[in-house]
Amino acid sequence: MATAAGSALRPERVPFNNGLVLLHNRAAANPSVVVRALVRAGSSRESPGEHGLAGLTGRMLRQGTQNINKAALAEELDGLGAGLSVDMGYALVSVSIKCLSGDFSRAMEILGELLRRPIFPADELERLRGQVLTELKELEDNTRVVSERTWRELAYPATHPYHRLTVGSPETVGSASRESLHAFHSAWYGPNQTTLMVVGDVTLDDATAAATRMFVDWPGARSERVESALPATDPPERQLRDVPMVGKTQADVTIGLPTLDRSSTDYYALNFANHILGRIYFMGRFGEKVRDEQGLAYYAYSELHASYGRGAWLIRAGVNPRNLDKAFGSIDTEINRFLADGPTPAEQDDGVSSLLGSLPRQLETNEGAAAVMGEIELYDLGLDYLERYPDIVRALTREQVTEVARRWIQPEHMVSAIAGPPRP
Repeated sequence: MATAAGSALRPERVPFNNGLVLLHNRAAANPSVVVRALVRAGSSRESPGEHGLAGLTGRMLRQGTQNINKAALAEELDGLGAGLSVDMGYALVSVSIKCLSGDFSRAMEILGELLRRPIFPADELERLRGQVLTELKELEDNTRVVSERTWRELAYPATHPYHRLTVGSPETVGSASRESLHAFHSAWYGPNQTTLMVVGDVTLDDATAAATRMFVDWPGARSERVESALPATDPPERQLRDVPMVGKTQADVTIGLPTLDRSSTDYYALNFANHILGRIYFMGRFGEKVRDEQGLAYYAYSELHASYGRGAWLIRAGVNPRNLDKAFGSIDTEINRFLADGPTPAEQDDGVSSLLGSLPRQLETNEGAAAVMGEIELYDLGLDYLERYPDIVRALTREQVTEVARRWIQPEHMVSAIAGPPRP
């Protein structure tokens, strides 16, 4: 059977008794290594009134630990030529270090410090709080952000994490304390909520030994599965909200609806439909028709956010306000045309080639390989996923793609949000 990656990615999985899972892939030809921890401590873990706390906790990890302060950490990473990143989403916090393979042991020690022993210095919390509050003010002036935020408020119930952006609000960020950060960290940062990945020129024995040294005695976190915090929701009613923003010249549009969980058997067909509508050939049919042929948008594309619960299928467009009605009509036309006829034979063939070609390119880097390994673990795809993936994509038929698109892309439940200059 042909594989998507040849010999580029053959992950090995090592579970620990405390719940930690190590995923390892040896890439001996690459002298670097990526060490990444996926902690199920994203914004879905926040309680009401805590919105933004997960993000503050994640960003504060690099501001000092019990054994290394912020300045020393920055100096050491610079000396190693290593990069440190912390990214936060609804389900996860991702903490990554990229370094030369010869510095792997020290990178693991640093990662262990960041995850296990942050001290959340008061002065750094105040500095970061001020930075986040400034960012929030800037986001209020960003038409694209306001459009998506408004869309989420319409598409998901007020109690659902997907109802809001992950950054929080001025009120909740302003009220966060060191005590609340410590409590959130103690509740959700632990081996039973963490997947550790090592990708690069490091042996499995060395990776396992380093993980054992750093994490075998890490106290456990709360046991609730992250999926339970992101439940499926009922489809919303079709609606549109226009948010006027004085001083703007472009309107940003978000159109879409909640769809499916990444583990759904319909995922591959719906992802293929999205690929044709909004990705292939540079922004798909939406880009070709709405932007290139009709000149109604500066950009137009779609994206499928399949994760836990009902992830969003979104169409995004930047539109001259004079063209809003025509752009909406053109987008509706393309959706209805696809739901009626599905992909053309040429689109079906090109879509298969495009999807099968994109994954090996992603696996060419350690960072890309780590991302795919994380997806395999989080959604229980199986270590043989890359061997099965080409056959999954090739087995999709035009009829299947059309049927699944009709099941999930329901115009009667489509939600639309516009943020831009007031319309006359």
